[in-house]
Amino acid sequence: MKQSISRGFILAAGFSLVLAGVLVGCQRRASSGTAGNPSSLKGTITYWYNQDWEDANKQLLDAFSKAYPNITVNATGFTYDTFIEKIRAAYSAGEESDVQQVFGDWASDLMKHKRLAQVPKDYAEQLKKRLFDTTLGGYTHEGVLYGVPKEYNIECGGVLYYPADLKKVGYNEFPKTFSELMDAAKKLTRYDTKGNPIHWGFDFMTTDNIPYLLLSFILQQNGSYWAADKIHVKFTTPEAQKALQAMADMVLKDKVTEIKHLSDTNNDASNYFFKGDSSMCFRGPWVIPVGTGEFELDNFAYGPMPSFTGASKAFAAESGWGEVVSAKTKNADSAWAFVRFISSPESHTLWTTVTNTIPSEKSVAESKEFLQSNPMIKVSLDVLPYGQPIGPLQSIDTFKSQIVVNNFTSLCTGGQDVATTLRKIEEETNKMIDEIRAQ
Repeated sequence: MKQSISRGFILAAGFSLVLAGVLVGCQRRASSGTAGNPSSLKGTITYWYNQDWEDANKQLLDAFSKAYPNITVNATGFTYDTFIEKIRAAYSAGEESDVQQVFGDWASDLMKHKRLAQVPKDYAEQLKKRLFDTTLGGYTHEGVLYGVPKEYNIECGGVLYYPADLKKVGYNEFPKTFSELMDAAKKLTRYDTKGNPIHWGFDFMTTDNIPYLLLSFILQQNGSYWAADKIHVKFTTPEAQKALQAMADMVLKDKVTEIKHLSDTNNDASNYFFKGDSSMCFRGPWVIPVGTGEFELDNFAYGPMPSFTGASKAFAAESGWGEVVSAKTKNADSAWAFVRFISSPESHTLWTTVTNTIPSEKSVAESKEFLQSNPMIKVSLDVLPYGQPIGPLQSIDTFKSQIVVNNFTSLCTGGQDVATTLRKIEEETNKMIDEIRAQ
């Protein structure tokens, strides 16, 4: 998850013992020499991080300072909206911090221009065994690893829903097929006396979920959105046509959601759901604590998104948040000791538990400890093996928000048809790819 929405992460009382154990595990791991010998490393490093994850980052910083008393970490947090520009400006001026917490897509240009330090070979080999391949994709350039992902950024696979609402329309359990899902969504959508929707059956109106729903529908038909050269994209295919038509039908024909939700800057699609204005919402698992914490709800559940075809569960994902080290750092040993420490399995357990994100670490995703912290997250864990890297789109943010979402909006507001929309997505994406590759 990249874009910030209002959230009030509230840890359950039972988490305290779990997290305390994790911190102790981190310290023991450091003292055993896994992340370097604490007594032999000295110095000061700078670290920039995403302020949205303030609580988790602070806990890891505190644990590191206890394990490595001779290394000082001067840490500064930035809001998501300002962070990416800070990173770009700092690297352009040669004034970046020693270590940064970045989103996988942000690393693309930095790797290309050799601005990042390569992950030490021995550590890189360990990570390739420990972490999901999909998470490593955004931090890899020409076969070399340049960063350590903390999370598996998954926007597909799960649906928020109210069991009581489904029961009212004849579903005692979450729909198992896509046709059942659409049947339930249509029955759950309610209208006023003028025929305008006032309650939506299935919402997916976010800049993350529209693109990822499209890509998953294509992949689940055994299709591809990549051209033969694997550099450019191809969306003018029968699979893409069927996928986008299904999405357009949800808005224009069945009216189970509304495109105008995208322009509501005060409400994420999940907020509509938590306020009771929709019965089902296609969203990543990181919003679950918003419902249980900020909205204090205990009447919703998280179900597995049915396959579009009834067979494949394939989906695309980009690398999530993780750490990179500047190639210009003057204290590489301390910088990598810090990254190793906050990227250990124990640290990953803490970070993903507090942030409610999906672990990049296989052992954490498979642990009972992590699942117990949030039983609803099992839906997402079950589909992790079916994910694949989204691929070298050069600027995933541009692809999602400025190309796919803008064209989908034009489709849903009568500006263009499905075929034209797909052609424009293809043309605009390939133009963007070529422009960035030429830089």
